[in-house]
Amino acid sequence: MPSKLAVDNVVSKLPGVHSARIVYDESGEMVEIHVLADISKPAKQLVRDIETAIYASTGIKIDRKIVSIAQISLDSSDEDEASVVRPYQKEEVQGYNFQLTSLETRATTRRLDITVVLDYDGKELEGSSIVDVGDDEKYMAIVESTVAAIRDVIPSFRIEFIEKLEYGMTEIVMAVGSSLVNGKRKREAGARLCKKDSLNDFALVVLEIINKI
Repeated sequence: MPSKLAVDNVVSKLPGVHSARIVYDESGEMVEIHVLADISKPAKQLVRDIETAIYASTGIKIDRKIVSIAQISLDSSDEDEASVVRPYQKEEVQGYNFQLTSLETRATTRRLDITVVLDYDGKELEGSSIVDVGDDEKYMAIVESTVAAIRDVIPSFRIEFIEKLEYGMTEIVMAVGSSLVNGKRKREAGARLCKKDSLNDFALVVLEIINKI
């Protein structure tokens, strides 16, 4: 059986792919493939390339449904906005419209209080989290606060994967979230370019995901 690192390398080296994360179950079988790519190819074509590359290098046939593609424009002239394309599978969109109203941080000598306020069709939703003031995981606290606010409307929503990546001089936050849709858990991926010292991007990437589910 090929090593996990070898498979990761094959996918990561495909044209247009900037990073890839493959999730395996206890038996070593691939169960999720998360890819961050540019917009040079349609997502559907990229999924076919990934399927072919893995089969050619390992002899393993994968189910295309385990592949999630987040595509992002890396045009330096427009760093404020990230262009995210949905995974290639077309499923019914529920029409959620969560908007970020505010993100407030209140620091004391020992702790950092984070409060995220969302607007959902005119209804104000709020989620909060508390971390030690010296904790490097303040970004995760923002994600937790955002998810807590969303769960007032969608209790089944959760973030399954989130990571901050470096691409050249640019930082990107990539995430995968899921929620129950018609009794089945549906997953979506999202990605955003990070502004310098911007905390909002971690809340916004969560909203991009839930608004696509």
